[in-house]
Amino acid sequence: MKRLSRIVCGLVILGVAGCEPVALRPRPDIDKRGVERKDGPRQEIVGTVEQVDKTKREIQLRTTEARLMVIKYDGSTLVYSREREVGIDSLKPRDLILVQAVKTAHGDPYADIIRMNDRP
Repeated sequence: MKRLSRIVCGLVILGVAGCEPVALRPRPDIDKRGVERKDGPRQEIVGTVEQVDKTKREIQLRTTEARLMVIKYDGSTLVYSREREVGIDSLKPRDLILVQAVKTAHGDPYADIIRMNDRP
């Protein structure tokens, strides 16, 4: 009987001590890519592709306000032409695109979804 009560007491102590730190620590918002994101709405950026750098995973985009911007992407970024999903390889210079992006903790835009305009 003593042995059973010691085991039960030990389990209760381990259970309480083991769960407490997990419940008290706030965790940052990290998406599936491991990029720490800020809370907030997605921003939509419209512009023309200047260059796609596949090694850095960046798109240089000339916005409708004539600003040059760099938007990061990764393998989970979705690219659509009309309603069909296409790969990032489909993006070419002078393509008009709409990018739905989130901001990283550093304030950089990160592409979630890219929609291509019809080519002439």
